[in-house]
Amino acid sequence: MINRYTFVLFIAIFSAAFFCESSMAKEDTAQITLKKTATSKQHMYTYTVKKGDLISNIIKQIPNNEEDPQDNYKVIKELNPDIPDLNKLTAGQILILPGKPTDETGQNNMESNDEDNATASAPSYTNSAGGNTYAVRNGDSLIKIVHRELKIKKNTQPMLKLIKSINPNIKNVNRIYAGQTIKLPGQTVFVKAADEDKSVIQDLGIPPENQTQPKDIIELKEKIVMPPEARLAFIKQVITQMNGSMMTTGNYYLPIPKTGQVTIDCSKIPVIEFDDQTIIFLDLDNRAENNLNKMITDNWENYYLIKVDKRDDVVAVLKKIFNTVKGYTMTKRDKPMKIGTLPPLDVVVDWVITKSNSTKQSQPLMQGLRIVYENNPLLPKAIKNYAQKNGLIITEFSEETGIVGHPEEIYSLPQMSVFPTTSVKDFSYSLLSYLGFKADKDANVKVFDIDKDGFNLSIVADVLVATANKQYIIYSRMLPAQFVNALKQTGYEVIFVDEKDTPKILIEKILPSFNVTFTSGLFTFSGVDKNHAPYALSFQGTKIKTDNDLFIIDFEIDQGLRSLLREAWAANIAKY
Repeated sequence: MINRYTFVLFIAIFSAAFFCESSMAKEDTAQITLKKTATSKQHMYTYTVKKGDLISNIIKQIPNNEEDPQDNYKVIKELNPDIPDLNKLTAGQILILPGKPTDETGQNNMESNDEDNATASAPSYTNSAGGNTYAVRNGDSLIKIVHRELKIKKNTQPMLKLIKSINPNIKNVNRIYAGQTIKLPGQTVFVKAADEDKSVIQDLGIPPENQTQPKDIIELKEKIVMPPEARLAFIKQVITQMNGSMMTTGNYYLPIPKTGQVTIDCSKIPVIEFDDQTIIFLDLDNRAENNLNKMITDNWENYYLIKVDKRDDVVAVLKKIFNTVKGYTMTKRDKPMKIGTLPPLDVVVDWVITKSNSTKQSQPLMQGLRIVYENNPLLPKAIKNYAQKNGLIITEFSEETGIVGHPEEIYSLPQMSVFPTTSVKDFSYSLLSYLGFKADKDANVKVFDIDKDGFNLSIVADVLVATANKQYIIYSRMLPAQFVNALKQTGYEVIFVDEKDTPKILIEKILPSFNVTFTSGLFTFSGVDKNHAPYALSFQGTKIKTDNDLFIIDFEIDQGLRSLLREAWAANIAKY
């Protein structure tokens, strides 16, 4: 029996020693050799997608291709940033593919179908390292620049793809800005065209002897990757905001039953804990031995080891994390999200992380990730704060630098005016006084005079308003017609109201007499109109034209949104 225990102990010590030695060797000497996803001066050509094409089949048919399919997929994804999902291709799309066409004409066997003869003759463009820069002017679009600067009038789609490829900062070909500098293909541009398009070659000034396929096509920049410290900080903030925690310092001890324990250096393999007791070991540099993952999964429930490739961007890392944890989902968002009710807010984010709740009474925890590209505006802090109050945390980040954000906006905001609705008298008086009219409540107005009419008769006006030309009586009771005529003869105009009138009806009855312009309906404030990031606020109310527009609403508005409306649109808000 003793010998058996001695033998088991010896095996356990030997296994632990071997594991530690292997891990230490891995840590000290670990080097990961990765193929570049975009090789400088790589041969490329264009391919027109046909009906029924799948990206996997297209990759298999790339001529002279000896690369791994997964590497080809990543290269094609980088060469075609305008195609959001390579797994959802549509007929007619033009792909830039790596590789060299098989025949002398530049066509390859994938474009031989009769149904695509028209597109197969479309020009394709290549560029050497040379090039020109162009400063975007007001009113410019990429298509206008191609027409004017490159003298290309038709079959422009491949050239637009080329320009986008050599300008990775252009994320949307429909959005360029005045003052932005873009790179255009230089004089070494090669155009392959059908006979009827030879004039295009002549317009570019290319000598006939140079109308051959150049050896060097697009020179692509290597993908810019977020620095490790910024990536770690971003991941940590996202996880923390989803009720998780992330340990990036110290050691984490994982006891293995009947064997011993594993000590994990959290600075090299961060440990993530969620409130449902799920533990994730995030192997950022692919340091862990394969048997560690098996050891964890064999002995512990809800414990996971996630390996991260250096080519994984932060979105890919977060998808691996949240797709592992039960109750969490991370999905791509293609439409604006509607947040809140008074007022409703439409805001654009790229990804949404959701944590479902076990109780139906409370809202699920949600976080929106918004990618901010170069020169793109950020969301105002007031919009992000309002979204968070209504259940959506918004985190903005740059793929190059990590978390981005505005400093907290501080506005000088006067107290919001509130028009009382206790009576039509109080509302009318408060509204007209706000608009600058001289108004009095409960004012005595003489209808008949004893010297003139043989008797005295006065009424008490709810509100009496004096202007330069006339005096107005706002009255909530009925008056005989002769009383009204007598008041008109003495220079008064009577505005009849009813105690049952709503504030909206009172405005419609009162303001026309004072030539005040107003309109009621749904009002929308778009951030894009003010060069903000995409969002839209909308609410029902009444807009009164004053020096600064006054919007009268019937709900409590978020003070941050009120500040934003005043700052960006010079809009004052009052409520009743």
